Amino acid sequence: MDDNVLVNLHLVMVDSILPSVVEKKTMKENWDTLIKLYEFKSLHTKIFFKGKIYTLQMSESMMITNHIKNLNTLFAQLIGSYFNTVENEHVELLLQSIPDSYDQLIIDITNNFIGCLSFDDVVGAILEEKSR
Repeated sequence: MDDNVLVNLHLVMVDSILPSVVEKKTMKENWDTLIKLYEFKSLHTKIFFKGKIYTLQMSESMMITNHIKNLNTLFAQLIGSYFNTVENEHVELLLQSIPDSYDQLIIDITNNFIGCLSFDDVVGAILEEKSR
């Protein structure tokens, strides 16, 4: 059965990938080789996603919901690459990435929450304020 699976796997592979695994004898060897070559656990990947997150800035013309969605997508990509982030870092990055026109809201949020701010609480407060 392993031979049939290998043949089918090789048939659907892109020509540029096939030479990397063609000499592997078992499905496990093929799979392990593909993981080593293509799974995104590298330091480069972490730096790339963190760089995108840390430099993300919302423009005045952008809707806050779109900005939050973009930020959540970047967090998900980072976590999907097996790099963990902490909740308070998400809060800080959100608050730092919104325009100066939100300064008073940021002051209100950070002064009114006692203890640790959760990302969901901050998003809720921002969306509530924007709906007024």
